[in-house]
Amino acid sequence: MKKPETIPVERARKEFADLLDGTQHKGQFVEITRRGKAAGVVVPPDWFGNTAAEQVELRELRRENAELRRENAELRNAAGVDE
Repeated sequence: MKKPETIPVERARKEFADLLDGTQHKGQFVEITRRGKAAGVVVPPDWFGNTAAEQVELRELRRENAELRRENAELRNAAGVDE
């Protein structure tokens, strides 16, 4: 991910349509700040969709990994193998 452009919320309000055009058509990332602190980020729709899908997949892989670790520990315990 590219480093986002940082703009204050007042400017984001005035330029919102342009911000959306930049993210949608140019792949830009924009961090919106309030009183110098991050308040939100506008990201390209494709990036968001891909990232959301990857998060779902990552959660599933972590769940499967935890199950495999439990099964492995149970098998080691049943076989009397010390770790």
